[in-house]
Amino acid sequence: MSPIKVLDSAIQNKIAAGEVVERPSSVVKELVENSIDAHATQVEVFIEESGMKQIRIVDNGDGIHHTDGPLLFQRHATSKIDTDYDLFQIRSLGFRGEALASIGAVAKVTVETKHNTGNPVFIRFEGGSLIEQIPGKERQGTDITITDLFFNTPARLKYMRSMRTESGKIIDIIQRMALANPGISFRLVLDGQERVMTKGNGNLKEVISDIYGLNVARQAVEIEANDADFDIHGYAIRPEVNRSNRNYLNISVNRRFIKNFRLSQSIVNGYHTLLPKDKYPIVVIDITMDPKLVDVNVHPSKIEVRFSKERELNKLLESAIGTHVKNEMLIPDVSREKPRRQEKPVQEALDFTSERSAPPKAEPSVQEAPAAREDQSTQLDYRVAPERTVLKETRKPEPSTPPKRRDTPASVPHTHPGEVEQEKLPYLEIVGQLHGTYIILQNDTGMYMMDQHAAQERIKYEYYSENIVQEETDGVPLLIPYTFEFPMNDIIAIDDRLKRLRSLGFEIEKTGLRQYAVTRYPSWIDEKNPEADIEDLIHFVSSKEDFSVSQYKEEMAIMMSCKQSIKANHYLDRPQIEALLESLRSCRSPYTCPHGRPVIIHMSTYEIERMFNRIMK
Repeated sequence: MSPIKVLDSAIQNKIAAGEVVERPSSVVKELVENSIDAHATQVEVFIEESGMKQIRIVDNGDGIHHTDGPLLFQRHATSKIDTDYDLFQIRSLGFRGEALASIGAVAKVTVETKHNTGNPVFIRFEGGSLIEQIPGKERQGTDITITDLFFNTPARLKYMRSMRTESGKIIDIIQRMALANPGISFRLVLDGQERVMTKGNGNLKEVISDIYGLNVARQAVEIEANDADFDIHGYAIRPEVNRSNRNYLNISVNRRFIKNFRLSQSIVNGYHTLLPKDKYPIVVIDITMDPKLVDVNVHPSKIEVRFSKERELNKLLESAIGTHVKNEMLIPDVSREKPRRQEKPVQEALDFTSERSAPPKAEPSVQEAPAAREDQSTQLDYRVAPERTVLKETRKPEPSTPPKRRDTPASVPHTHPGEVEQEKLPYLEIVGQLHGTYIILQNDTGMYMMDQHAAQERIKYEYYSENIVQEETDGVPLLIPYTFEFPMNDIIAIDDRLKRLRSLGFEIEKTGLRQYAVTRYPSWIDEKNPEADIEDLIHFVSSKEDFSVSQYKEEMAIMMSCKQSIKANHYLDRPQIEALLESLRSCRSPYTCPHGRPVIIHMSTYEIERMFNRIMK
């Protein structure tokens, strides 16, 4: 074995470059962060051949003093921290002093810069060596060009993906920085074509429009929340606009865009049942906090961070998303195409307070109504509706009916003393039923269609989720206990979670090496086959590494509401429809079923008239 020796500085820089400069997008990120730290208000990025040929960053920031030229490409040379204490309160995006040294070790770099108190300077650096330093042009800011990236590390070139992939990553970096810094104007030009352009006027909603389009920005809901440690501000897009991956969850901390799975999950949890399965929202959130509460010195890319009060932050973020999004009227419009011109005035905002039906008199819930009628002549069949039926009498105010009992999931009260109930659905008139599956409704703004199965799913889900969450005090005792036997690989997990199982309302004891006995189970378990449900629960517990009682209750409520709701091709009479609609009005979030499918959709009068050529474009 050869003796220990200190590696040459050029080799050290190449090793460091392997961590800091992974691909062209890494170079763009590091250099743009330097421009932001230099208080630039305009940043232009020019890319050729996905950055492999040339990367050029031009800003109007503070610039670099000409006396700092010799230190510019030395490792750990930085102006952003002075002592080790500064590492615990990082306020800048960069601080290690590694980026330029690493980039200069694997590329050819030219820098033309001028500080407001210094002389302009031009520096050329190549493969870890300073080639020249001469006077530059009189221009405030910095103009840095990277060419022939990885020219002296050919092994790295083998791992580069396609040009399209590398360009996509660069676009993603600039978009996220623009969303995190709406007060800075960003411009990205790829091979002569402008790909990103933001105004930099500080209006985050305009940046969302510039990046994701005007239609997305129109669906943006402003999010604001704060406590003693955190201040959250941004926009969440309404759930009808969603994506199939998490790439549209934009989170920044003190204007630094980050990736954090737990924060992303808190955002998704905030939408709760408003999103379909395997769909994710578009969200732009900035979190302001004391730098001492976040550690950005975790990974060379500085995208991964750690929080001192992560649990409190997750809770605040989830609550903020849920509160603001669920307070919106989330009935999607069928028409996605917006008319360019309007031949007649069209109502842009719906006012649901001027005319609204009072709650009808108590009627039997849909669950209590007979599922089918043998006498077809008495059944209200809306497959053929010769005339439109309008419940004009519902326009007249009527005395409020007494609150319904909680022994049925037809109604879920959700207000608290002193809390003003907010109207979730507009005034609606019943027209009829389509194919025994959809309820046709109307008001002055147009036509509505309600999925009866999804509607009752939402009603029952909120009922079960409230009742399952309650602590079980009585439950159902068993004269003869249910006995279950499980394989040894599940026993450790079950033993570890017996206490949590009991918190669900079960009395369960271990009676043998692999046997368990259940002597009491909660009353919300399905009475038809409780033994199977209990066994499913224990299997669920054993299969989850991080078992959560609330998670199980959530899944149980969704499953039970789906199984017990009316299905398609089931015809309802008018009292049943009225009861279903009134119960839906009582829900906290009547817009989607627990799986995220829409309960009710809207088609405006304008769109209907345009389809029949009553209004020309």
